[in-house]
Amino acid sequence: MAAVLPLHKGQRSQPNMALPAVNVRLLLCRFANKGPNGFVLSPIRQSRCIRLSNHFSTSPYFCNQSRLSSRERTEAFAWLGDIVPVFGTTGDKVSVLNDPTVFFNVLKGRIWTAEKRIVLSSLYLGNGPLEQELVAALHTQLERVRDLQVTVLLDYTRGSRGRNNSRTLLLPLLQKFPDRVQVSLYHTPDLRGLLKAVVPERFNETIGLQHMKIYLTDNSVIMSGANLSEMYFTNRQDRYVVLHNIPLLTDMLTNLVSCVASFSFQLCRDNSVILHPSFNIHPYKDDIDKFKSEARQRVMDLLKPGYFTKLADPFFTDSPFRHRKKVIGWKRERRERTIQIQDGDEYTSHHEVEEEEESDEETQQLIQQGARVMVDTRTQEKTVVHPESSNVTQLRRTIYVDTWICPLVQMGPLGVWHDEMVTRRLLRTAPKESELLLASGYFNLTEDYMDVMLRADADFNILMASPQVNGFYGAKGIAGSIPTGYTFIAREFHRRVWQQAQQNRIRLQEYIRPEWTFHGKGLWFYHPGEELPSLTLVGSPNFGYRSVNRDLEAQLAIVTDNWTLRQQLHQEQRHLYQGSEVVTKETFQRPDRQVPAWAKALTRVIKNFF
Repeated sequence: MAAVLPLHKGQRSQPNMALPAVNVRLLLCRFANKGPNGFVLSPIRQSRCIRLSNHFSTSPYFCNQSRLSSRERTEAFAWLGDIVPVFGTTGDKVSVLNDPTVFFNVLKGRIWTAEKRIVLSSLYLGNGPLEQELVAALHTQLERVRDLQVTVLLDYTRGSRGRNNSRTLLLPLLQKFPDRVQVSLYHTPDLRGLLKAVVPERFNETIGLQHMKIYLTDNSVIMSGANLSEMYFTNRQDRYVVLHNIPLLTDMLTNLVSCVASFSFQLCRDNSVILHPSFNIHPYKDDIDKFKSEARQRVMDLLKPGYFTKLADPFFTDSPFRHRKKVIGWKRERRERTIQIQDGDEYTSHHEVEEEEESDEETQQLIQQGARVMVDTRTQEKTVVHPESSNVTQLRRTIYVDTWICPLVQMGPLGVWHDEMVTRRLLRTAPKESELLLASGYFNLTEDYMDVMLRADADFNILMASPQVNGFYGAKGIAGSIPTGYTFIAREFHRRVWQQAQQNRIRLQEYIRPEWTFHGKGLWFYHPGEELPSLTLVGSPNFGYRSVNRDLEAQLAIVTDNWTLRQQLHQEQRHLYQGSEVVTKETFQRPDRQVPAWAKALTRVIKNFF
């Protein structure tokens, strides 16, 4: 069957047109997205657009087919700011990767250039040649940079599986750099007592896991659903979004990982584990309610809306989802800065003049390093600024805020439900003629998500793994029957769609690619009449029962009006869908899709564990 790509409302084929100049980082990422078999992304399709002066967008293009203004497009998601922290930035700081080999090379390259911190949060670290390359890169960088701190957060049960495992691979780092390397192993509090004693290795991972995938170096981060294992670096397709130099966001994600690490086991140099010094409640020996309550409080303290506002330039945090532009002019001879801020439709402008005397010792040290103490002529408030260049006498710089990053956390065992709240509201409130594309490597949507989609107004297109590209396909024992279970669940949902006459609004597609497996997950949101997405969800959740209730999950909601970033996200979605087939009634009638009675019964019993 021919490959099928989702066609959006209002979409029409257009001839290619010349692209404007784009930033170097984007070009490098695009040229880098060539896989091991020489696969290259197809050119980005252009809409028929006209060049306009647009104060609110970094793009010189504005699509005349759009029904929404720039402000309407993003402020439709302003409710996010009532639930989770929001970080404003420019879309030029976000890049999308499409190939696992590129993901591995970018991650390794960032480790090689880290100067302050490396934070790696994953389900586990494999022990193959590529994983050993990563550990070797960590070792090299720790030797080269004496102040570098490395934090690794993994799941206890998955990271301890087998004789050679994540723990044994990381032990040499701990032994050589005990003061600068921290390895934490989260153990779910729900695996305890008789259950822990009788459930064998590997099957004990079904009770609950640390599943967050956050790969952070200094002030940049890669958000993904991929684990740190060779298959995820070669032929298991996932998603990978790189956020460059956003200190406030990376500080928050570092704090999140550190928070989970604080109620996780700490790996010691002799491969034993101990409790964190700041948390003396054992995850499976002490009172379960006490453990969950204390852990929940620590996490919730990080997730308060506006919590980080006081820590940064309020320009990026105090007006979520309002398009903003800041123009900074620096004149050395007059020793002053001029700042103009466009906040929505409002403009403000003021001057800052340099202050000669300052007694604060810390500020004096900054001044000796080239900083300037500036005084606002209106409020007399003092700030310390670093002129961008000491070799120029006049400078003008424009900063746009056209993209907003919202960290979403789901930790069902601890009673943290932010990701589910946001996902459910997106599905439920999306207006008629909007389109939501969802991807999951494991089709096991919660009953609540399925009910919401069946009652919603928007169109849904769900991409899932075909049985042959499911990560459990061909596995030994009971795990080998899991793809059959996913087939049964998909068939039952497909039947409900037809029974309720929703087949024109809800469609299933299967990812098919020989010699590959599919692990991609996330969501792309297209407003009515729009050809490019305005929001994406990217991270570890799979929209299933495990993600909602059993595991620790994290992803980012990225809301953007940046034309280049929206094009990247659209192209990413097309890249994933281009090898897919539409699921029909005939799909489930094929001989290889027949589900035996025992598999149906077993799926109903264990569907909440996989």
